Amino acid sequence: MWVGLGKTLAYLSVASLLALGLLYGIAAHHRARAQAFLREFGGLRLGESTLADAEQIARDYKGIPWYVTPDDMRCTFQDCALAFKFENTPLSYVPFFHHTVCFGLILVKDGIVVGRQLEYERNVPPDHYFKYLVLDSVRRSENDDVTWRLKVDQEGLAHVVEVHLSPVSSNLERKLAYSVDLSCLAKLYDCSAPSAIYPPGTPYWGPPYQNYAPNK
Repeated sequence: MWVGLGKTLAYLSVASLLALGLLYGIAAHHRARAQAFLREFGGLRLGESTLADAEQIARDYKGIPWYVTPDDMRCTFQDCALAFKFENTPLSYVPFFHHTVCFGLILVKDGIVVGRQLEYERNVPPDHYFKYLVLDSVRRSENDDVTWRLKVDQEGLAHVVEVHLSPVSSNLERKLAYSVDLSCLAKLYDCSAPSAIYPPGTPYWGPPYQNYAPNK
C-alpha cells in the first residue's frame, strides 16, 4: 500500500514539475518578446518617428488601436494610439506566483509619434504592489522632467513611481527611464522587492509623504 502511494506521489510530483516547466517556458517567451519590444519602443524618436514606424512595431508585437476617440478605436493619419500588453501568464495562474504586467502606448498625431507611455506593474496588494510609469511627450507640461513618488507608505517607500520626460530631457535621462528589467515577467522568485520593478537609481525611498524630484 505504502509503496503504491509513494509511487503515486512521485508521479504527481514529476507531473507538477513538468507542468510548471511548461508554464515557465511560455512566460519566458512572453518576456523575451517584451524585452525586444522595449528596445524598439525606447528607440522611437519623438517628433521624428512616423505612424509607419509605430504600425510596424504594432505588427511585430500585436499592438492594437486604443481609444483614438471616445467613439472610434481605429487609427487615422491624424490621430492614433497603439497599445501593447505583456504578462507573466500562464505562470501567474499558479498559486503564489503573482501577476506581473508591462503595458506600452504609442501616441501619433498628424503622422508623427508625439508621445509614449510605459507601465510595469506587480499586482500584489498592498505591501508588495509596485507600479513604474513613464510619461514621455513632445509637449511641455508643468510636470516636465520630474519623478513623482506616489502611494508612499509609513516607512517612506513609494509603491508608485511616475517619471515625466519632455523635449528637453537628455538622452541619459531617457536611457535611465527605460532601463526596466522585465525579469519578473518570467521569474519564480525574488520579485517582491521594489528593486525588482523600478530601474536602478530610481528614487523610490524618501520622506513618508508623496513628493517629486527633478530627473537631473
